[in-house]
Amino acid sequence: MIAYNTTWLYNLLIRDQADEALNRHCITGGENERIFTAHAVNFYTPNFFVRIGLFILTVVIALFTLGLFLLAFLSGSDNQIGGLMIFLGVLAYISLEVMVAKRHYKSGVDDALLWIAPASIVAGFNIMATISYMENAIIIFILSLFLFIRFINMVIAGIAGIAFISVLFLAFIKLGESAKATAPFVVMITSALLYLFATKMLKKEKYKFYFNGLLLISIVALTGFYIAGNYFVVRETSIAMFNLDLQEGQAIPLGWLFWILTFIIPVIYIARGIQKKDVVLLRVGLALIAAMIFTVRYYYHVMPAETAAVIGGVSLIAISYALIRYLREPKYGFTYKKEDDPMMMEKLQIESLIIAETLPVVQQPADSGFQFGGGSGGGAGASGEF
Repeated sequence: MIAYNTTWLYNLLIRDQADEALNRHCITGGENERIFTAHAVNFYTPNFFVRIGLFILTVVIALFTLGLFLLAFLSGSDNQIGGLMIFLGVLAYISLEVMVAKRHYKSGVDDALLWIAPASIVAGFNIMATISYMENAIIIFILSLFLFIRFINMVIAGIAGIAFISVLFLAFIKLGESAKATAPFVVMITSALLYLFATKMLKKEKYKFYFNGLLLISIVALTGFYIAGNYFVVRETSIAMFNLDLQEGQAIPLGWLFWILTFIIPVIYIARGIQKKDVVLLRVGLALIAAMIFTVRYYYHVMPAETAAVIGGVSLIAISYALIRYLREPKYGFTYKKEDDPMMMEKLQIESLIIAETLPVVQQPADSGFQFGGGSGGGAGASGEF
């Protein structure tokens, strides 16, 4: 259940769509004002600089509160200090609920408390006892998933996605040596399923408030899928975590397959992004090209790093310039022009919204017959008279 007033959240989406329509000259300033008036939002959301100031102030107050409690338990045991941290986390969460009830939304105060609460609880458990990586991942996943569902924070959603993949990975490698050998493929399968789940949820209107968080989860899943198949990650993880004894220059088992995956996954992302006009796949694929180049450069020194960096930078600038020139006019569904719809909420029909909010509702008298005429125009090309 979302802690914030969902009616106001929906009205924020409507206002964003109205602003977009105004920027595209689909509606007038007066129509935009009437939409804003009809969809009131009573959240306390200050400007960016005030938000930063309130965030810092809240963190300082939390630190001073922690300091006062620590002075009282200066000679206490780890259990006492850990319990104190957990208590502070619970107190921060209660304060968060209170501030949200007082209409705070992205005010800086709720932002700070949203991070203080889980951080204090996780720190408290680690101080009280030496818990494993898997136990930490489980705690972080549970806390972040709950906080995402409750407070729809995008970054918290990304942490939940990372923690989910980590829990399955750490649980699977406990099954033995064969599990360690196949762990990369399990992570790839998990990431693929997580991506499919996130993209499916993105298409459902009832999850519109979770859009940004689900979008970040899909990016985490795509990145996790590549990382699990990247040769550098698999080799260095096998040495560090699984004590794989390899001589310098010696390849890992199935090394050829991981080299193929290192090269082919970014290409598939880019190709699929172009085919589906999916900006997420396209941008993630382009970003992972850098990881692919780093992996090759780490094991094969074709030229000095400085020379490679200069050549790569010049090439990217030249390619970018050529694409910008080429896409000044839209071609094949692509354009260099800025997209005016950052939320990508296609299902919110702005045309219907404008009609509903700017035209008066007229009560029609009961009549058994049909009478036409009287208007000067109609339909999408209507003038000011109907």
